[in-house]
This record gives sequence, structure tokens and C-alpha cells, in this order.
Amino acid sequence: MKYTEISMIDKLDPLQSVFVYSTKFAEAMGVSRRTLLNWRQKPESISVKHRLDIDVLYCQHFLIPEWDTPKQTFEAVLLPDDMPHNPALFLPFIRRLSYGTIEIETDMVKADFDTIIDGKKLPRNMDRQTFHEGFNTFITHKQLWQRIVERGEPMPITVESIKTLHADFMRGIYEWAGFFSTKIRVMGLLEGVQTTEPEDIEEEMHRWVYKEAKAAKLEAIAKAHAYFILIHPFGDGNGRVGRALVMAQCLNAGLMPPVFDGKNRAMYYAAMQHAMKHGRYAPLVRLFYEAAK
Repeated sequence: MKYTEISMIDKLDPLQSVFVYSTKFAEAMGVSRRTLLNWRQKPESISVKHRLDIDVLYCQHFLIPEWDTPKQTFEAVLLPDDMPHNPALFLPFIRRLSYGTIEIETDMVKADFDTIIDGKKLPRNMDRQTFHEGFNTFITHKQLWQRIVERGEPMPITVESIKTLHADFMRGIYEWAGFFSTKIRVMGLLEGVQTTEPEDIEEEMHRWVYKEAKAAKLEAIAKAHAYFILIHPFGDGNGRVGRALVMAQCLNAGLMPPVFDGKNRAMYYAAMQHAMKHGRYAPLVRLFYEAAK
């Protein structure tokens, strides 16, 4: 992603020109004007959270307009012939995919993730919930690969299989793992997007399965993903389940699944919000193709 190679200062200046007044820019960032001045003097003091906020704003204002070109064509990224049954190739990919989806949503560092997977033990200063999040994510992705690719059994995507997928991710974390939420959900960085009302989730998920479950082209899978996240059927873990469904749909179709992680996280959020709020999917589709290369 182009934005990852740009310094924080070189992002703050053009963003300031977008908002014109520092008060509006500070309000958009949720900080004081004094904090903005401190960032310019000491960019190393910008927290991880605010670095992500800056990146998302930068993507929204400068990359999304550049990427929002309808009717773009991309070459499908097929699953390599030498990858499916070669652990030296697919296991590192599964680890990268698994850590990436965790990295997007948590502060887990790579060294702790490796300790969880390799040592199957609790890293120092990590709570058991975070341990289960990391371990469950890797095992769930690995089992999807083994079922669809190694055993040649395409995953039937149904409302029940989606609930089971959520239970696999959230086993040992929540008592309600595998059940749709009964409460209003919020989307974190995806602001200004209304999720499905709790009483309508079951019906909307059946509609999603009917319309999107058999998507077999990356463009259709990208749009289905935005639709699923918009529904936001679970109390937690929607991103992980949604990205695992992307993986399953890609493997069902013999496509290379896209990898989303800290390197493209800001563009992922910006493209998702653009698709949900404006119904314009070109940036999201392009991101899916680039992340699958």
C-alpha cells in the first residue's frame, strides 16, 4: 500500500489542507489542537491508535478517490498448483492470514502470536481470552484449508455453518459463541454505518446466504464481504468471521484468498466504509485483488 511508505508528517500536512481549520482536523481526530502541534514537533509520540486514524483519513481523502474508477478489470489470482499439498508453502500462508486478521482487530504482537501457535502456551502478560483468540483463529483457518483444499470438500455456506464458524473463533471466550447478537452493535472505525437491527438479523442472514453464499469471483466475494460486515450479526468477531468466509469462498472457487493485515488495514477500513456508505465498490474490489497477489 502506497500510504505505508509516507511519513506521518507528510500525511498530516495534506490532511490539514482538507480540513482547512486545525480545530476541524483536531475534532475529526478526536484530539486537541495542542496535540496536533505536538505531533508535528514529535511525530514519534503519535500513538498506534492515532497512527491508524491518520492512515484511514489519508486513505479516505487521497487514495479512495484515486481508486474509485468503475469497470476496472483485474486478472484472477488462482491458487498455485504447487501450494495445496505442500506444508512448506501453505502453512506459512495460513499463519500470515491468521495473524493478519488478528492484527487488524487487536494489539497482539507477532512474537506473542508465534508463541501461542508454536508453544501452545500463554505468553507473559497475556490474558486467556487473548490467547484463545490467537489460537482459535489459526486452528479455524487451518481446518478450513484442510477441509476445502486437502480433502477436496467445498464448504457449504449456510446460516448454520456461519454460526458454527463463529463458535470456532470464539470457543472459550464467550458463552454466546455461535449465536446472533440480541443487542445493537457498533463498528468501531467504520463510523456512520447502521448495522442490522437485532430482531432482523436472522432474516437478513438468510437473505445474505441466498444472494451471496455461492459467489465465485473475487469482485462478487468483495461485495458479499461488505454486505456481511454491514449486517454485523454477532456481538463480537464479525470481522474474523467475515474474512474467514472470504477465505472459504475463495478456496471453494480455487482462488487465492486475499490477506488483510496491518500493512493494508487502513485501506481496508476506508474501502469498506466507502462501499457501505456510498455503494461504490471499486476501491474494495481493487484492494481484494491486490491483497490476493
